[in-house]
Amino acid sequence: MAIVGYKLWLGLLLVWVLGGCASVYKPQNVPLEKVEPNAGYRPFSVTRLYTGNHLVALSFSGGGTRAAALTYGVMQELRDTQIDGAGKRVRLLDETDTISAVSGGSFTAAYYGLFGDRLFTDYEDAFLRRSVQGALIRQLLNPVYWWRSLFSGFDRTEMAVEFYDNTIFKGKRFKDIPLHERPYIEINATDLKNGQRFSFTQGMFDLLCSDLADFPVARAVTASSAVPVAFPTVVLENYSPHCQLHSLPEMQAALHKPLPTPQESIRRERYSDLYERAAENPYVHLVDGGISDNLGLRAILERVDAMGGMQQGFSRLGVPQKDVLIILVNAAVKPERTMGEVASKPSIAQTVAAFTDSQMQLYNVETKRLIQERIRAEEERLKAAGLDVKFYFVEIAFESVKSTSLKSFFNSLPTSLELTDQQVDSLIMAGRTLLRENPEFQAFLRANNGKLHEVIKEYSCNPFLNPLCIIR
Repeated sequence: MAIVGYKLWLGLLLVWVLGGCASVYKPQNVPLEKVEPNAGYRPFSVTRLYTGNHLVALSFSGGGTRAAALTYGVMQELRDTQIDGAGKRVRLLDETDTISAVSGGSFTAAYYGLFGDRLFTDYEDAFLRRSVQGALIRQLLNPVYWWRSLFSGFDRTEMAVEFYDNTIFKGKRFKDIPLHERPYIEINATDLKNGQRFSFTQGMFDLLCSDLADFPVARAVTASSAVPVAFPTVVLENYSPHCQLHSLPEMQAALHKPLPTPQESIRRERYSDLYERAAENPYVHLVDGGISDNLGLRAILERVDAMGGMQQGFSRLGVPQKDVLIILVNAAVKPERTMGEVASKPSIAQTVAAFTDSQMQLYNVETKRLIQERIRAEEERLKAAGLDVKFYFVEIAFESVKSTSLKSFFNSLPTSLELTDQQVDSLIMAGRTLLRENPEFQAFLRANNGKLHEVIKEYSCNPFLNPLCIIR
């Protein structure tokens, strides 16, 4: 026993000593030789094969697999809905111009951006019904992980990046997203230093003098879903002093033009922090995008500001001035909290969870208020210019579920990367049903000769498997 104990303590001492020698994992973004304002992963860098005659934007919230499954159901419904577009009948999905996504929603957005309609044949097995959380835990307990962590700085986040890259996104980079035939996918994370949103776009990477084209999509999705503490940050290196960005007219315009909205002021501050104070910020640490915008809507607001308004956006996209459809898929839940029922003080975990949820809900309310205000302002601006453009804002959320028992069921679902097949089925059907029964969405369909298809997959009439049974 003495010998065994001696060897055990010696082993622990060795791990401690070597742990102090572990290196930092090298950031994986590469520098640019020169910023090309009209090249790279940008919304208008290529001409789409089909532009349609509507401007359709989707926004996918965070919420782990819960969000991924809900957004997947919405994507199925868009695929199976036809409208009049550009002189022919088209799928509403094909009219979609952009998808802004956060955390769990970024898995669905990124997969569709890379693989198109394979989303509907491969995604459920690749992610939704895969035991992702269990697989990550098993890897965490694998001695191979300990060894790599000991000598290379390979941490839990890098483990997740590698797993997503190998099993879900198949090594794809941003350059593999065919912008000429797919919506522009904007994956959003949070800069931990200043709490501001960081979008994986070439425009943002310009500020780092870095090339997004060869950046792994899996690493961006990991950053977008990296819950603080549970996952260390995704780190980017800031190469901006090498690019002399101050000489670019586009950068001068971005840093010195008038600021018409508070969102523009925030955007200016973020740009200044990365570029003008680059010497103080040689590295950027990214965490879950839900911290800065759990709905993903603010990226759309900033895009409109950057384009100079919706009229300029129509022109740059090559879309006739007709209808604008914005669909927010909000997978946020309101779990029941019983702390008010007892005198005992809540635990630290309960306190943190309650505080975080309440702050996020308040921020979500503010974000939706901003989008509604912007819609009204843009409608008035376009009307003054002689353009009859109608805006439709559709929110898919569990609050719209009329059944108290089913709403409670959805609100009890965890924010995790592993759900049962029954829970996934319920969420997919909820996404489809809540979209097709949304009054604003129905108004858009009436205005554009839309036709809803019947649900393809058969479900028994069980309220926890088929929301169609009771959401009416």
